[in-house]
Amino acid sequence: MLDAQRWQSAYDAADAVVKSNKFSLVDDYAQSWKGSNEESILEFKYDVQGPRHTFDKDYVPLSDGYEFGGLGTPTQEMVESYEKADGTKMNWTPYHTNNTTRPPYEELEPRFKATIIYPGSEWKGKVMQNSVNGTNGTFMAYRSQPYTYGHTTTGYFLRKLMDESLIDIKGQPSTQTWVEIRYAEVLLNKAEAAFRLNKINEARDAMNEVRERVNLPHKSSSGNEWLNDYRNEREVELAYEGHLFWDMRRWKLAHIEFNNYRCHGFKITGDKYEYIDVDYQDRKFSEKTYVLPIPDSELANNSLIEQYDRWK
Repeated sequence: MLDAQRWQSAYDAADAVVKSNKFSLVDDYAQSWKGSNEESILEFKYDVQGPRHTFDKDYVPLSDGYEFGGLGTPTQEMVESYEKADGTKMNWTPYHTNNTTRPPYEELEPRFKATIIYPGSEWKGKVMQNSVNGTNGTFMAYRSQPYTYGHTTTGYFLRKLMDESLIDIKGQPSTQTWVEIRYAEVLLNKAEAAFRLNKINEARDAMNEVRERVNLPHKSSSGNEWLNDYRNEREVELAYEGHLFWDMRRWKLAHIEFNNYRCHGFKITGDKYEYIDVDYQDRKFSEKTYVLPIPDSELANNSLIEQYDRWK
């Protein structure tokens, strides 16, 4: 309904879930996506005997004992989306110069620490370095090898959705639950729909309920300022749960903010943090890709349809 901009339907659906009193936010954000709790609305369970998956093998650092992980690592742009624990924004500009010192990651809010393995954080009993020749987390320059081999090109690794209790990465499959819909998303859906229906107080209340869980101060903004606050809140709360790309498509912002830009990270050598480009070329998102082309096989099987003009 949000995709279709049917705001009243989206609002009614989310509001019905809220008023059912069947779900609530768990106290600890780090448990919110793990399933089998009062926040989980729709989840998919896995088992050692099957079905199971390989998420940990795909994303663990090399220091976990598996040499083919690290397939995707958080970018500096994502890190900079997080507020400080007091609700203010950190000034990252001084860290965008070469030969800088370690940023004060500890000042960032709890969701950052629960989502990203950053330099100096602890993972499976190890203090992570994420540096050139690092024992616990090893850096490699983007494209310097044909595969990631458990290295990071950004100075970070993914923590969220990983099973920190899984030690035998090679021998044991991943079995952590996938939560497809959780209550925090419902609250954010309600907030967005309420905003579009000019119910600004309800929009603020729903979003601020999500912020309260991690002890962030309420947002009292309005208009476009509130919408920007909401976009950031949705990005960090639902990080790596498969929402941002589709949110940017439905907001028709992808061709603006995902086009002609690059992502960054830190190359860490000893105590030196070097702010680096991790793309080497501009990313592209064409406006025509908001509508995907009709497959050639469908065109061949049905003479009554024709390809969209933008894809001819």
